[in-house]
Amino acid sequence: MSRWKHQLEDYNSLVKELLEKREKGESGLRFNRPFILASDIAEQYFCEKKVEMQYLHGEIETEEKTIGTEAHEKLLENSVKIKRRELWQKMYGTRPVFALEMLLLAKHKDVILAGRPDSVLFQNGFPLIVFEYKFSRSQIPFMTHHVQARTYGILLHEMGFDTKRLLYAIVMVDPKAKDDKQLKRKVVSAIIKNGLKEATLSIENAKIQLSKFNKIDSEKDLDWAIEYWKNKRDATPTKNMNKCRSCEYFAECKG
Repeated sequence: MSRWKHQLEDYNSLVKELLEKREKGESGLRFNRPFILASDIAEQYFCEKKVEMQYLHGEIETEEKTIGTEAHEKLLENSVKIKRRELWQKMYGTRPVFALEMLLLAKHKDVILAGRPDSVLFQNGFPLIVFEYKFSRSQIPFMTHHVQARTYGILLHEMGFDTKRLLYAIVMVDPKAKDDKQLKRKVVSAIIKNGLKEATLSIENAKIQLSKFNKIDSEKDLDWAIEYWKNKRDATPTKNMNKCRSCEYFAECKG
């Protein structure tokens, strides 16, 4: 049996295990979560108390979230939805393939992780670049952005992909450019011109940070975050009061 078929079998088995955990409702994790989201792990590095507030009080819509949702919907325009088996075959093909919002699902130690990167570039079965688009007035990626992209790298590794060549691209886009239909093309063109190596690239209305995926450092970040979900410690609130003042949970938070 070919490698991609083995990987797909393992993936489908994990999906089945996840569904069983949901039905039983006994996960061993905080809030009885059957899995941990990569986006939640990233937000823990912004403010862990805020992540906790979201689960206790529900998600509150903000202008920033609305802009982000609309912008990511634009990135999916003209994409083609295909079946999981067909996608896996294409990822192991000789032609480059962009997997958009592919559900990454894997077990790290004894915890199931899940996440949907904006896109991943595959060729010959190798994940080459994880793309994360962030619509912000800032052109400098935050720690949360790096943690999220690195967690996707761990997911890919745990799914059985060879991540030795893996880079991640954090694309900081001016919110005014969210309707730019050529955005993805411009980003890919800039990276092709640069080559598959670390760099900071500037294009119209955006800056691209290309970084090498480091599994050891990424696992350290992840293991710290998982301690909270396994009830080994309380949520750690941010020490930055500016974050607190702009937080939608400021009134409810006792951090």
